[in-house]
Amino acid sequence: MAEKKKHKRMTIAELRNCKGFENISEEDAMETIKSLETISILFYELYIQQKRKEEGVKQLITTKHKTDEEGKPEQRNAA
Repeated sequence: MAEKKKHKRMTIAELRNCKGFENISEEDAMETIKSLETISILFYELYIQQKRKEEGVKQLITTKHKTDEEGKPEQRNAA
C-alpha cells in the first residue's frame, strides 16, 4: 500500500508573522490556516494532474514518431 506523505501545517505564530495577519484571533487564524491548506492541496492536485497529462501526451508523441535506423517510420507487423 502506498504511504501517504504528511504535510506540515502552518502554525498560528507563522501566520501572525505574515503582513496583515499580525493581530488575527486564534479562531480566525485556525480558519485561515484551514482554508490555505485546502486551497494548497487543491492546487497541488491540479498541478500533478496536469503533469501526468503532459507526460501522457509526450509518450503518445514519442510512440507515434518512432523511426527505424534509416529514418523511415517504423512498420508495424499485423499479428
